[in-house]
Amino acid sequence: MLRILGIGLVLFFVGCGPRYVIQNEYIASSQPSFKSCVERCKSEQDICQSACDRSYQACLDSAYAKAKAIEIEEQRAYEREYGYYSRDFADFQHEMYQWRREYDALSYDLNYFQRRCDKEKEAYACRKREEIRHYLHRLARERPREPRMPTPPRFESILVNQQSFCSTQCGCEQGYDSCFVGCGGRVIPHKICVENCD
Repeated sequence: MLRILGIGLVLFFVGCGPRYVIQNEYIASSQPSFKSCVERCKSEQDICQSACDRSYQACLDSAYAKAKAIEIEEQRAYEREYGYYSRDFADFQHEMYQWRREYDALSYDLNYFQRRCDKEKEAYACRKREEIRHYLHRLARERPREPRMPTPPRFESILVNQQSFCSTQCGCEQGYDSCFVGCGGRVIPHKICVENCD
C-alpha cells in the first residue's frame, strides 16, 4: 500500500513539475551575402515542409484505409469470439442454476442442524453442522465463473493507432538551422519554461 502511495506521489509531483520547450535565437551575420543565403534557406525549408505536409496527408489517408481493413478483420474475430462466449455463457447459466440450488439446499440444512445443535446439544446435529459448513466452504470456492464477454472493435481506437505512425516531423527546421549556420549566422537554443513555472 505504501509502495503504491509512493508511486502515486511521484507521478503527482512529476505531473505538476515545470514543462519546458526549446526556442532558438537566430543571430544574423554581417556578411553582405547573408540575406540572400538565408532567403534560399527559407525557400528550401518551405519546399521541405510542403513535401512533408503532402507525405503526412498521404499517410493519414493510408492509415484510414488500413484501419478499415483491420476493423473488418477484428469484427470477424469478435463475432467468432462472441459465438464461443454465447455457448460458454449458456453453460455457465446452467451450472450456476445447479450450483445455487445445491448451495441453498445446504444452507437450509445448515440452519436446521445449527438450531438443533444449539438448542439440544445433539452430537449428531453438531457433527452434521460441521460437515455441511465444511462442504459449503468448498462449494463457495467452486462457484462457477462467468465467462468474459469479448469487446467489440472500435474504429476510432484503431484509426488513432494507425495515425500514430504518421508524423509532421520531417527535419525541415533542423535543415533550416544548419543552412542558417552555413550562411554564417548563429543558432542559440534556449530552454524556456511554459507551464508550472516557479
